[in-house]
Amino acid sequence: MRFDFTQEDIEREANKVYIQDDDVLLTGEFIEGEGTHYVLTGSALIEGETYHGFETEFELEEEIENPTAAYLMSAEWKWYDYIC
Repeated sequence: MRFDFTQEDIEREANKVYIQDDDVLLTGEFIEGEGTHYVLTGSALIEGETYHGFETEFELEEEIENPTAAYLMSAEWKWYDYIC
């Protein structure tokens, strides 16, 4: 299933997540997946350089009933991995 960010999500920057351990800012365009497994597609800001079409795979700690893109971004991630 695909989850798109609403204009309100974007204005509130709910489509962004900062991964402090890696010093990476992810900006999501959309999320695809179901259950606890998802892939975030968007851009990544790494050491001042922006990478477009960047994908980040992640798994949630627990499944969310009726998820939205913004809620998936703010949920607890069990793990994540950069695909490209």
